Amino acid sequence: MNIGFDRVQLHLDTKEVIRLYDPRGARVACVRGALWITQDRDHEDYFLAANDALTLDRAGLALIHAQAPSEVVLSEPAPRPRVRLKIGRALVAVSRALGRWFAGQFGPESIDRHRRPGWYHGL
Repeated sequence: MNIGFDRVQLHLDTKEVIRLYDPRGARVACVRGALWITQDRDHEDYFLAANDALTLDRAGLALIHAQAPSEVVLSEPAPRPRVRLKIGRALVAVSRALGRWFAGQFGPESIDRHRRPGWYHGL
């Protein structure tokens, strides 16, 4: 989105255009006036009136065009946790669970647990 703020409020004159680059996840709220919004590779166009909002869901370019004198609030998307961090945490949890299972099945305490009285245990 390239704004550098978590939230910004703008006043637009009629026919004024805002260009947002890679705005996926950004929220556009129309406080007053009327806005026309189009996104790259989206076959839908969106029209917002006062008190309407839209979360942009495409990468690429988005255009916000004021149809009348308008006030718009743009909010940056919330930061997403890195996928690598999520995968790492999942792998740690799985490895701990496998370690506990392995120790229970093949550890020292498993030797007596698996024997039943009267069962032949070899030589």
